[in-house]
Amino acid sequence: MGVAGITDASAITTGGSSGQFDEGHSCALHQNSTISCWGYNLYGQLGNGTRDNSWLPEKVVGITDATAITTGNYHSCTLRQNGNISCWGSNIGGRLGDGSDEGSLVPVGVVGITDATAIAAGGGHSCALHQNGTISCWGNNLYGELGNGTRDASSVPVKVVEITDATAITTSDGAFTGYSCALHQDGTISCWGGGDFGSTVPVKIVGITDATAITAGYSHFCALHQDGTISCWGDNFLGNGTYDRSLVPVGVASITDATAISAGDYHSCALQQNGIISCWGYNLYGQLGNGQSGDDADSSVPVRVASITDATAITAGGSHSCALQQNDTISCWGFNAYGQLGNGTGGGSLVPVGVVGITDATAITAGDRHSCALHQDGTISCWGNNFSGQLGDGQSGDDADSSVPVRVVGITDATAISAGTYRSCALHQNGTISCWGNDDSSSVPVRIAGITNAVAITTGDRHSCALHQNDIISCWGSNTNGQLGNGQSGDYANSSVPVRVTGIADATAITAGGGHSCALRRTGTIYCWGDNSLSQLGTGQNWIKQPDSSIPVRVKGITDATAITAGDVRSCALHEDGTISCWGNDDSSSVPVRIAGITNAVAITAGGSHSCALHKDGTISCWGNNENGQLGDGTTRHRSLPVRVLGFGG
Repeated sequence: MGVAGITDASAITTGGSSGQFDEGHSCALHQNSTISCWGYNLYGQLGNGTRDNSWLPEKVVGITDATAITTGNYHSCTLRQNGNISCWGSNIGGRLGDGSDEGSLVPVGVVGITDATAIAAGGGHSCALHQNGTISCWGNNLYGELGNGTRDASSVPVKVVEITDATAITTSDGAFTGYSCALHQDGTISCWGGGDFGSTVPVKIVGITDATAITAGYSHFCALHQDGTISCWGDNFLGNGTYDRSLVPVGVASITDATAISAGDYHSCALQQNGIISCWGYNLYGQLGNGQSGDDADSSVPVRVASITDATAITAGGSHSCALQQNDTISCWGFNAYGQLGNGTGGGSLVPVGVVGITDATAITAGDRHSCALHQDGTISCWGNNFSGQLGDGQSGDDADSSVPVRVVGITDATAISAGTYRSCALHQNGTISCWGNDDSSSVPVRIAGITNAVAITTGDRHSCALHQNDIISCWGSNTNGQLGNGQSGDYANSSVPVRVTGIADATAITAGGGHSCALRRTGTIYCWGDNSLSQLGTGQNWIKQPDSSIPVRVKGITDATAITAGDVRSCALHEDGTISCWGNDDSSSVPVRIAGITNAVAITAGGSHSCALHKDGTISCWGNNENGQLGDGTTRHRSLPVRVLGFGG
């Protein structure tokens, strides 16, 4: 999910507090050269003139010409267009560089620096890179982190010895140690500091030869490589899916297009080519900037924090929702007990969070407790509940769930996907269909017999349907309520092979709900069949007057539909004018009723007990049950009228 109110970030930085991971703060540089900061603020490190903590971004006072930002422990600094440097926050040990030991709630100038090209703030010290490739540092120096061959603190800048070809700098304050590092022109890295067994002058780091950027956190370091990947090493918080330490660099999961990196005390962030920001590590006080906080909000893999303004498709599951974006990534929100949000955790989210490792999605689908993505190369990844093998990775059972995407076995030519409660299906390029999960008794895809010309698929609770090239429909699976549409119903009428839906030869779209199915016809009318216990067939009759129907019946009053969707016990239609009508239990109507406030929808989706609409401007609105945050508005309040999903749109 995005950091609230930030849609134009050009750089990011994260700070800490000498090992107190609950006291972190972060800052973003805007395209207009202003700065916003959020998080812990006891010492004024947010630069807004107060000491009040803020979980939302606050503008730094008096800065309108910033070109770079950096944050340390309780202090922050900015490089300005004229080569000067300003810092604010705590000034213990002289870390603000203004020649005094007085802290400041607003920016103050660093003494004597007029030609800086880069800056870096560590735990209790800061450094500047000069135009000539030399480096100056100021502040604490107990561990040799100023690099001048001494351990004497300085409230004004002093030169680092022996470095004349630096292209970048970074600083840190580790466990009872301070560090500084420099990136050289040849892609190597030198560091100094590090405590009693460290060095007060620079020494080369072994094994790094292609670095383009460096950053240091609390006892961990990260390097950006030429190919856009990131490697980190040190105690932990390395972004590789674990919290284990590593004495050698390890790759950060899912990031292949990074353009900048920054490490805080217990968390790190990467700015990617498409302008999004991903962070990983501790998040007890919201330092990942994704609207979450608490003991269970940490992430061992990157999670998205940039604003989302480019949704192209939406899908709603049982109690969660997902959106496909223009950059081919996916974000999900809502219930996450089974990992169906795909962000590497089991904690739910009231606002969108990025699915780990997916950067080439072309379609998405959400089942009751799992989700799937179609990739550009025709492969499929799924994540979430896998008790019935619905992830298609050959696994099933209580311990087979996955909170990150796993590849579906054996599929390389898919053109469409659909996920139901216990199963998933894929449409192949040749018009055949494969499904996997409980209803097919297979944890890997198996071909559906007799289908060779399908153009669309849909999956319900325990049944599936296919739209054929000749506009007829076939369904298979459970038929207890007549949801196969072949004139039969009851447990004896279940079918493991497709059967033709009666009376429809002009279908243009299909959708399957919990126990019912619907078809959009070329005339703009809609026909539904199956379960009508909660008026989900839309005929104007309740279940007493209109029981379940094993053949299609017409939805009352709709003649201009362009799309359809079915949830567990209701259905919705998108009209030509961009409005939406719904019927069934959650809308308390046996006939379609217009959804208030929606006039420009381009797509719709219905989940277990909620619905969502994608608007022309890329925004998303949802309504219905919100117990698990599936409406994405940052609350758990149920909504009878549409509310905007946070982070999508301007």
